[in-house]
Amino acid sequence: MSFSDALRLLARHWIVLLLVPLVLGVSAYFFSRRLPKVYSSDTTIYTGIASGYTLAGNAEADYNATNNAFDNLINLLTARSTKEEVSYRLLANHLFELSQQPTLGNTLPYSTLRESLPAGVRQQLLGSTKDITLDSVRHYAKANTTNPIYQLLNSADPTYSLAALQHLSAARIGQSDLVRLEYESYNPEICRSTLELATSVFLDQSRNLREGQTASVVQYYEKEVARAKERVSKAENANLAFNRDNNIVNYDVQSNNIATTKEALAGELTQVSQQYAGATAILQAVNQKLGKKESSLLSSRQVLEQRQKLSRLNSAIADEQLFNQQKEGGPSAKLKELQAEADRTAQAIQGNVDSYYAQSNSTEGIPNKEMLTEWVQAMTQVESNRAKLSVMRKRLAEFDHEYQRMAPLGATLQSLKRETDLAEKEYMAALTSLNASKASMQNTQLTSKLKIVDAPNMPTSPKNGKLLPIVLLSSMGGFVFVAGLVLGLGLLDKSLKTPAAAARQIGLPIAGVLLDTHATPPKLLQASQQRSLDQLVRHILLQANTPPISSPFVVGVLSVQHQESKTTLCQALAQRCHQMGVQTLALYPDTNDTSETLESPSLFYSAEVAAARGWLLDELIQNAVPKHMEEASSPQVQVVLVEFPALRESILPVGILRQLSFIFLAVPANRPWRLTDHQTVERLRAATTAPVEVVLFGVAPQHDDEV
Repeated sequence: MSFSDALRLLARHWIVLLLVPLVLGVSAYFFSRRLPKVYSSDTTIYTGIASGYTLAGNAEADYNATNNAFDNLINLLTARSTKEEVSYRLLANHLFELSQQPTLGNTLPYSTLRESLPAGVRQQLLGSTKDITLDSVRHYAKANTTNPIYQLLNSADPTYSLAALQHLSAARIGQSDLVRLEYESYNPEICRSTLELATSVFLDQSRNLREGQTASVVQYYEKEVARAKERVSKAENANLAFNRDNNIVNYDVQSNNIATTKEALAGELTQVSQQYAGATAILQAVNQKLGKKESSLLSSRQVLEQRQKLSRLNSAIADEQLFNQQKEGGPSAKLKELQAEADRTAQAIQGNVDSYYAQSNSTEGIPNKEMLTEWVQAMTQVESNRAKLSVMRKRLAEFDHEYQRMAPLGATLQSLKRETDLAEKEYMAALTSLNASKASMQNTQLTSKLKIVDAPNMPTSPKNGKLLPIVLLSSMGGFVFVAGLVLGLGLLDKSLKTPAAAARQIGLPIAGVLLDTHATPPKLLQASQQRSLDQLVRHILLQANTPPISSPFVVGVLSVQHQESKTTLCQALAQRCHQMGVQTLALYPDTNDTSETLESPSLFYSAEVAAARGWLLDELIQNAVPKHMEEASSPQVQVVLVEFPALRESILPVGILRQLSFIFLAVPANRPWRLTDHQTVERLRAATTAPVEVVLFGVAPQHDDEV
């Protein structure tokens, strides 16, 4: 369907298109003229989401994050929890005000409140302050789902119900940081007070929601820091106790000193052992050189005591020297004192030996004094080295024991240090996260403080009534519905309707059209019918005078079904040919109810007999019954019009079909062309060689000029 076809289709139903919207508009006005007045109040809030200031400086522009933040704010305002809190506060305020001013009970909305809540419930909810009353209302409403407050919130009450708060809306103003909140109500005072409460609840919930998230994170990291700090303390205490119990100051230095000192002591022990062996050999040699008498004198009690004393002093000196070497310091006063005492003891021994000067020579002729001096020196060296060996071996045994004790402590100490390091790292990581969370919390507190730019206003006049939009929408809806219905039915209509559609579906050329007698004005119908008949007659005459010329020119008028205007077409053609001076003979089946006022010669034949006997045209004329035959016997008949019975309902005289020169197929435009119709026409075309063209009946006036 083209656009022009759609317009013509709508124009044909202009009365319905005008009447239905008018009726709907009047009905909408009648039923909506008493709608309550609506007041609107709004407020503007600055959020700072897009361009606000944070601890890191100006907020960075992030389109997705900004839109997400604004969506969260708007959804928070329209959340059920927000609306419930607004209803609780509004109800608590009105309960408290009603208790303070009982005269308000006869005004809205206090009268509704008295009707919805029994006096006992109101008295139970009432507190000494608004805050106490609000807490009572909250607890009472959440106790169960059958209490009056819960029922009131979920009713259709225009003041306290959640349905009334559906008129609360929020929207971002352009691309700015501002959010506009709006509320509509039937009362201006209720409108403003409800919006004030909604704004307060919205600000509180927004702040609590954002700060609550960071507060929970801060609490978590505070616990983690405390736990990590406790772990560090335990690890440090364990390390300290281990070092204290094992006398460890610096394990690496101590273990290194022990190993170094042990190695040095082992070297000195070897050297002293060699010196001791040498001194012992010298002493034995000197003893052999001395006689028995001198040897016995040297072994006297006094000399032995002095030798023992010298041995003790040498042991003390060796011990003190080793101690000073470990401390890496110079000779101490004690060492000097011991050394002096040892020297004095050696001199005393030398003095005792000198008392034997009377025996001046030895058995070998060596002076005794020199031998005794050598003996004293060798004896002193032996005693000194013996003392050193004793002390060094003792110290070496101590170092071996200390080395064996220190060796396994290293692994334990490393494990304790590793545990301490891990605990410190965990503590520092938790502390860093805690500091970041606190900074984020401070940043959230800084950015979550929404500010009211424009406080809710008191509306002084109602909004423009909804009556006009309702009437307009009703009328437009009716028009659109009717137009859609008409166009839909037009699209679903599969009838031929237009000459172009008929030619496309039937597959035959269109010879002419006859207008719909019910949808066409009389004057237009008469002129169009005259023009169409003239066109068909001229078409017949043109075909009759086209070689090869046959006389008479036989035209068949057929239709697929009964009652498809083929008789009307045949009569109109015969009458018009007669008026134009063309000698015409019309043949009709005897079952047709033709008009009694026929101007052209007409005959009636029996279609069944003609079909059964195979009559040709001459035989058909001879056996036909005359109806109006003033000129029937004239040999000058130029055109013979033969109407046949319906193709799908009667038997056709096949003999006459073969003599046809031209065929008109009458088809009504108000019915669809089916497959059976197409098959019937194809069988007709197979039975005759005459060309077949369509005459379309009942065409709308706007399609008259398409042929």
